[in-house]
Amino acid sequence: MTRSRKNNENKKGIKIFSGLFFLAGLGVLVAIGISLGKETYRKRQIQKEVEELQSEIQKINQENSELSNLISYLSTQGFQEKEAREKLNLQKENEKMVVLKKNPEPQNGERPENNPQNSPSSSEKMDPNWKKWLNFFFAKNN
Repeated sequence: MTRSRKNNENKKGIKIFSGLFFLAGLGVLVAIGISLGKETYRKRQIQKEVEELQSEIQKINQENSELSNLISYLSTQGFQEKEAREKLNLQKENEKMVVLKKNPEPQNGERPENNPQNSPSSSEKMDPNWKKWLNFFFAKNN
């Protein structure tokens, strides 16, 4: 009986030891899994940041090329002449300048706002809008 008792105690000790060993192994696997998950997430975040920076690099390179094109255009002789004519009112030798106005005045010297035929009477200016509309639709025209 003592032998069977020792065997049973050994078996219990082995079961407890193997159970503890299993739990410790399981804890290590969980810790490794969590660490692996964190590293994967961090890697994904870094990849997104790299892609954003690459798109920003492309955008800046495009702006650089546009600016270099603008600089090359601004340093041409034709552009400089055009700017000198428009902003500094310069002209070449033997060149005549013609100035055109957008709204020329009438030839007879009268301004259209001073013309009594075109301006409404002073009483019409004082009338409220609703009265002007009534006169427009219902007044007898001469």
